Amino acid sequence: MRVMHWLIAAMILSLIAVGWYMEGLDRSVEAKFAVFYPLHKSFGALVLLLVLARVVIKVFSAKPVLPDYVEGLARKAAVASHHLMYMLMLAIPLSGYLMSNAGGRAVKMFGLELPTLVEKNKELGGLMHEIHVTIPYVLLALIAVHIGAAIKHHWFDDSKRSFIKRMA
Repeated sequence: MRVMHWLIAAMILSLIAVGWYMEGLDRSVEAKFAVFYPLHKSFGALVLLLVLARVVIKVFSAKPVLPDYVEGLARKAAVASHHLMYMLMLAIPLSGYLMSNAGGRAVKMFGLELPTLVEKNKELGGLMHEIHVTIPYVLLALIAVHIGAAIKHHWFDDSKRSFIKRMA
């Protein structure tokens, strides 16, 4: 689970950065559609599969217990933020997948064409685009809070039971 955590985190941050970069490229840049979009879709589909696998594993395995010093509202916020992060980690690649399909484009994962989930639909494509480009900002804010909480617990709480040490 630790390996999946760090792998998914690195992939999501990279996908957001590459997404912003490729959106800023002019349509005349050949690599935009020949390299960046196919790789973005491939790694996005991989993230979707990895996050789904992680959710399944979490459902059927013992969850690490939050330390006793995380109590009350902080405990509820930690649980809620983790659930929200999982929802966003699923919503971002799924909205990209649906955006592509609704735009009449197939989604290929490293050359393998994935099933078409929806038919061409301009309105749905526009909605999925808005979701796909907006939600990463919310996820990045949650990631910042997640990192901040880990740092807070490491330096200001019981460092012997540090989340950073546990996840390293």
